[in-house]
Amino acid sequence: MSKKKVLFTVELDQSGRDLLDQNDIEIIVSPDQKEETFIKILKEEKIDAIITRVDPITPAMMDASPNLKVVAKHGVGLDNIDVDYATKKGIQVTWAPGGNANSVAEHTLMLLFMVARRVRHVDQELRGGNYNVRYTLKNTYELGGHTLGLIGCGRIGQMLAEKAACLGMKVIGYDPYQKQENMKAPITLKDSKEEVLKEADFISLHLPGTPETHRSFGMADFKAMKKTASLVNCARGEVVNTEDLIEAIKAGEIVGAALDVFEQEPLPMDSPLYDMEEVILTPHTAATTREAVYNCCTMAATGVIEVLKGEPVSYPVNHLDNLEYR
Repeated sequence: MSKKKVLFTVELDQSGRDLLDQNDIEIIVSPDQKEETFIKILKEEKIDAIITRVDPITPAMMDASPNLKVVAKHGVGLDNIDVDYATKKGIQVTWAPGGNANSVAEHTLMLLFMVARRVRHVDQELRGGNYNVRYTLKNTYELGGHTLGLIGCGRIGQMLAEKAACLGMKVIGYDPYQKQENMKAPITLKDSKEEVLKEADFISLHLPGTPETHRSFGMADFKAMKKTASLVNCARGEVVNTEDLIEAIKAGEIVGAALDVFEQEPLPMDSPLYDMEEVILTPHTAATTREAVYNCCTMAATGVIEVLKGEPVSYPVNHLDNLEYR
């Protein structure tokens, strides 16, 4: 009997490889991240499973292999997978809920510290020989005693709230899908996004990338924020209107921003964001701790193994009860 085959759209951690090897599943790693390359491999190798991080999994890819039974997400954001099409074709989609949540929450907290203390500006001045920059700093703040506003209060937002509260921050949030009586984290939910924007000293976004959230945070939101406030985004780059963000900072509508995600990735080298001392940038690294990578990779591999063996799926995205291969 021939081995089952899984396509890695990019190379993944050894922990996932080990699990797949132990279950006699052959791994094929794509040499690049082009859709035509993925389709070629899927067709020629008659791939049974795909594991992806951020690479799009399209209908054309799902049509390319008659053997394809499962698409596993190395992480939680599902905007790169056409889940509806997968469901129509009877393809199981799995994910890694919570696998990188603490890592992202910690990274967000780090960015809060960095934007509050204007670390980019200070670092730049010091490297230029200005050791006395400390005497001229403006708009630097302690986090304790200030208000953190969350737009989106899911797993990561709640983890961040717990950490921020330990620092003495007041945490408020807006999430139409959450109820105060069910909220275990120290978050006071508000009735509208506008209330949060008006009251918070720091805004942290925790929204999924969907058609509804696409560029949903723009100039009107920046104008609603305090002029001393800053924005942090470790969620999805496309939820923020980048041009509006740049203009808002230049116009003094907000003090600054810290971004781990961008509308276009990699961030184009001609982006004005690179030259703005009020902006902290990291290259989509919030979920790249050793712990998060291990969790997400092993959870994705587990999903592949369970589906290909016909076992109950631990982390299903879509619920398929009558798949032929089971």
